[in-house]
Amino acid sequence: MFFEIAKIVPAIINVSISRKQLKMRTIRLFSVIVILNTITFFSWAQTVPQSNNRLYKAFEMSASEGLNLQAAAKVGIKPVYGIFGVGTQFLSEDYKWAFGLGVGTHLIKKENNSLNLEYMIYHVNENEIWTDNFNNYQQIKLHYSKRLGEKVSIFGGPSFNLNIAENKESFGHTFESTFAPYDIYSNVGDNHTAKGWIGFTLGIRFDK
Repeated sequence: MFFEIAKIVPAIINVSISRKQLKMRTIRLFSVIVILNTITFFSWAQTVPQSNNRLYKAFEMSASEGLNLQAAAKVGIKPVYGIFGVGTQFLSEDYKWAFGLGVGTHLIKKENNSLNLEYMIYHVNENEIWTDNFNNYQQIKLHYSKRLGEKVSIFGGPSFNLNIAENKESFGHTFESTFAPYDIYSNVGDNHTAKGWIGFTLGIRFDK
């Protein structure tokens, strides 16, 4: 009995270490993506003539229950703009990160405040660098922002969220997403599971 336990304990320790190493690699990868995203956006912004008043450029950091930390770059011609976002859910038991694209528009645009409607679609990776299984996260966000300075605003507002993920056996294993922090809608089909919830986002925006 003692020898059997002695064999099992090292295996458990190795699994624990490998999970920690994987999580640290994912954190580093996310940090690099955020840094490159920031540098690329601001470098590009400086090359655009300031006389183009219709051009909209923004970079923001936000927090929510789905993606606990997110960075997004926005570029477009007013009132419509495109969005690239990358985020992480690190407050759950398993580490997750996601990246996605979206589109947004200014419903109201004034000197000191604005109201934005945005749609985002992400691919979610759970407890690994890349998840091969279909793991889709969609968001509709309504944000009210208040300008604090010439280029700085704070924003917040509700979001409507939907996670659609494979639940069938593929790539040699059965996948079951745990991305949804909670749900007010749930449907389990033969191939996919859908979970929906209402959330809230709060963040800071740098725009020109």
